[in-house]
Amino acid sequence: MTFRASICTVALASLLSACGGSGDDSPPPTSGAQGVAITANNQAAVARAALNGGFSLALVQNETGNGATISSSSTVVAERLLEHVLRAAVNQRRRIASASAHPDAGGGETDPCGVSGTLTSTWNDVDNNSQLSAGDILTANFQQCQDTPTLSVNGTLTTTLTGTPTASQFTGNAVFASVVAVDGGVTYRLNGAVAVSEVDTDTISDSSFTVASPGLTVGIASSGYTDSIAFDAGMVAASSFLAGSSSLTLDGSFTSQSLGGRVTISTPHPLMQQNGDAYPSQGSVLITGAGGSTLLVTVLNATQVQLQVDANGDGTVDGTATTTWTALIP
Repeated sequence: MTFRASICTVALASLLSACGGSGDDSPPPTSGAQGVAITANNQAAVARAALNGGFSLALVQNETGNGATISSSSTVVAERLLEHVLRAAVNQRRRIASASAHPDAGGGETDPCGVSGTLTSTWNDVDNNSQLSAGDILTANFQQCQDTPTLSVNGTLTTTLTGTPTASQFTGNAVFASVVAVDGGVTYRLNGAVAVSEVDTDTISDSSFTVASPGLTVGIASSGYTDSIAFDAGMVAASSFLAGSSSLTLDGSFTSQSLGGRVTISTPHPLMQQNGDAYPSQGSVLITGAGGSTLLVTVLNATQVQLQVDANGDGTVDGTATTTWTALIP
């Protein structure tokens, strides 16, 4: 059995992520958004928006799923949505195969969620071959679906397979339509599209996704933090899962409502997180704003990060500050 269980089984699938929160149902326009000038005065706000936005794109947790996540469980939401869809499709495929019949492209199946609510799933076998294959469309409609005492999901996710899933790989295009999740006191709303992929071996699982056109909107709302983030098409998040640790890289740009403009994010050194830790203990993130201004966020350990701002983009650090993960992540 591979390090990560097959996507086409009842085990965790598509360790990919995106989350949603408060705000409009449609992505705000970003093509004309101005860049944010990063200074010593706003460096904490820039770091918070960039990290919360970036981390909402990729789940970093250990293989046993015992709760070590890089941000609050926003990313777990998308993982569970995709897991639900694929699991339902596999179950439908097995029933269809046993009955020697073809799928009903217009039909659906409604199942109870773990605690309350329901999930209606539909598998459109586009090529009519009674197998999950490229071009097939998987749809999940969540009706206040609550799988745990703290997580509930409402809305629709549609995934079009771009390759034939196997025990070691999966590719698809996922579209989130007003997907609202409430988890642990945080509300998320997701609208937009991403291309997702995962490749598993006996020792490592690599997963990534790329924000598709016209983009992806993420809202985050908790008692201590509210923002609406519009990711530009082409934003990429990639994760690797090893025994005992995980890594994350981010590359792309987005507009943050709380910052009032756009920033670009990259990962000079992958963010490394040990299983059992709440936050990464190694790595760095570079945030670039207007006029070449930059903010380098360097992970010191699993509790603290260092902020270094270069306000005029001349390559010289203008100031250094230290803060905690808990001050940045709601």
